[in-house]
Amino acid sequence: MSGVSVDMLSLNALVSLRIGDDGIDYPSRIEDLATDTVIVAAPHHANAALFQTGDRTVQLSWVSQRGRYEQRCELVEHISSRPRLWRLRPLDSAVLIQRRRYVRARAAVAVLLFFPGVVVPGTTIDISEGGFRVRIARRAIEEMTATTIHVTIGGEPLEIQGNVVRTSVTELGQTEVVIAFEAGRRESDAIRRFVFELQLRARAAIQA
Repeated sequence: MSGVSVDMLSLNALVSLRIGDDGIDYPSRIEDLATDTVIVAAPHHANAALFQTGDRTVQLSWVSQRGRYEQRCELVEHISSRPRLWRLRPLDSAVLIQRRRYVRARAAVAVLLFFPGVVVPGTTIDISEGGFRVRIARRAIEEMTATTIHVTIGGEPLEIQGNVVRTSVTELGQTEVVIAFEAGRRESDAIRRFVFELQLRARAAIQA
């Protein structure tokens, strides 16, 4: 049995859970950590997948400064509380997954960044299926801070959970924030279509 990657995880960190081979990433959050187990919020609608597959193997994944990590775990206990919790026991060591190189396009899109206790408006500088670079009013933000992005892409309102992986101050005194995320299928499809349309427009402008 492998231990919990406590050096990479922290309380309230946003994570994803995948049950068996159902291919669905369920958003969750770290509620408690120990050397041999991790307690997470039981994701909505995930119990149906458990009963359907009969598999108690859960893939725990999270985003760090180095990229996306995955750790294979076993669901060992359902904890009846509010919220409902799962106790997971790692079966393997955490593995750094090579992040896919997403196509990135420059685009100025209005966003709202929901941080704990504050909502910050901003504008994207460039976007991809794996993250946004956003310009906001000058603000100190710690790396790996969790945030939820509210944005409308191609007419579709999206809500994407991510983590701040890098910040910098611009020459004009604003803050640039790089947010990495693992978007769901609907969000990824909307962003991909939007980026593709931007590429087509850019090519057409060059050929004109």
